Amino acid sequence: MKRVALALLLVARSAVASGPYPATSPPVPDVPRADSTQKADTPLALPPQEPGPSQQATALSPTSPAVASWPRQELPVSPLWDGIAAGALGAATLVVQFGVPNPSQPKWSSIAFDDWVRGWLRISSESGRNAAAFTSDVFVYTLAAAPFINAFFVAGWEHERMDVAWKLAALDAETLLTVTFVSLSLQKLTARERPFVKACQTDPTLSECSIGGKYASFPSAHTSVVFAAVALECFHHGFLDTSHSGWGAAVCPVTIVVATGTAILRVASDRHWATDVITGALLGGALGYAIPALHIAFASNQDKTAVLTPAISSSYLGLSVAGRF
Repeated sequence: MKRVALALLLVARSAVASGPYPATSPPVPDVPRADSTQKADTPLALPPQEPGPSQQATALSPTSPAVASWPRQELPVSPLWDGIAAGALGAATLVVQFGVPNPSQPKWSSIAFDDWVRGWLRISSESGRNAAAFTSDVFVYTLAAAPFINAFFVAGWEHERMDVAWKLAALDAETLLTVTFVSLSLQKLTARERPFVKACQTDPTLSECSIGGKYASFPSAHTSVVFAAVALECFHHGFLDTSHSGWGAAVCPVTIVVATGTAILRVASDRHWATDVITGALLGGALGYAIPALHIAFASNQDKTAVLTPAISSSYLGLSVAGRF
């Protein structure tokens, strides 16, 4: 019996040792714990994101070139004040033309150079001389109107900048009236005899003999005005940076040719001496360039101011300039 009881005890112990539950628990792996000292507001690093479609299109598209402003700089002209100055110059020109009497006696006449050019260019027929004089009148009015047409066509219509067009028109009027005022004043001060007066002494029936201002030849006002218009036309195209191809490139050369033709016609029609038209071309070209240039020069320095005023008296004709330079 003792042997049977011992055998049963051994079987029971072996069954307990080989049961489904291990005798000891397996080791538990270490789990990292959060640091208690970490700050709660520390930002979290986000993974890089792929650029969106709009960002990719912006990055891949070429940079568009900047559109240049027109005109390149604003014209330093006040339509109001420059218009008032033009009105004053216009009134002064009318006073000189109709209020100041023409010289009754000449102070001087031709020189050898003038006689030589007159003998070469003067048209022999009376009808031819009258036709040349009429053609020169047409050229003067056409070229005088050209800067105004250019201002309103290019600036006002093509570029839709009527403000620039009115500024250019005020500058054109101021310039052309200044040239006309100076030319007429010099004619009455210098009292030079016109070329046709010599012909009238031998043939008083000539049509030229009835023309007024027989002793108001120097300088040629026609030539002064047309060359001032040339300077204004070239200034318009240079300042406004208009097209220099086709008609835009031909404006300055064409106007110079027409102005030169006007000067020649004044000699051919026996209205002026050669030195009259040469002086008129220099005077008109100089003032036509100087007046726009002075506007730009004074606009670059706000401390500079100038006022141009016509001066007329019984013994004096001229322009006075007052200002701070």
